[in-house]
Amino acid sequence: MGEPRHADDDVVLRPEDARVTIPVFHTQTACAGAAAAFLLRRIAYRAGAYAPGIQEYVFFDLSNHSIMGGTIDAVQRWFSGRVSDLQELGYRLNARRVAEPTATVLDWVKGGVGYRGALLPTTFKKLHPAEKDEVSHAVGITVDRLDPRRDEELIMIDPWPGTSNGARDRAAIPPVLESAHRDFKYNAIIFYWSGWS
Repeated sequence: MGEPRHADDDVVLRPEDARVTIPVFHTQTACAGAAAAFLLRRIAYRAGAYAPGIQEYVFFDLSNHSIMGGTIDAVQRWFSGRVSDLQELGYRLNARRVAEPTATVLDWVKGGVGYRGALLPTTFKKLHPAEKDEVSHAVGITVDRLDPRRDEELIMIDPWPGTSNGARDRAAIPPVLESAHRDFKYNAIIFYWSGWS
């Protein structure tokens, strides 16, 4: 006979204890790809299909090479070439190119409660005026928590927030986002889990 088991009544699981933090890869040359890879991993996590080892392998080129992830056009080509592979792995991910006002895209992402995301090309200098470099920039929009103790909200994922202005890779939606996105004629790629379009 072994010792009696202690009751697990003393263990308290907080919401932040059960939460997975998906990394944002920082890159100047593949911002669109790094933001898209984060969005795709985040949507898969929300759908219960998070597989870190597989996902890092699948999304490596997108996050790390400018040919695959340097622009939203490159991301669109990458996704089109791999959508069937993703679906064979059980990722019911889909994407669509749109040209909608920023507010419309933000409302659509928010309505998906984590099963949707958007990739927006942006003017780097408008989002980060203190920076000296010019970067082919893009950000991701998703629903997540900035603070583990607060409710989920619409947030911006910035793979290259710069180095001199104290910006973060996860932030609240800044008012200047609409102007930075408008410079690209409101082009965007929206991502969603099947059934959440």
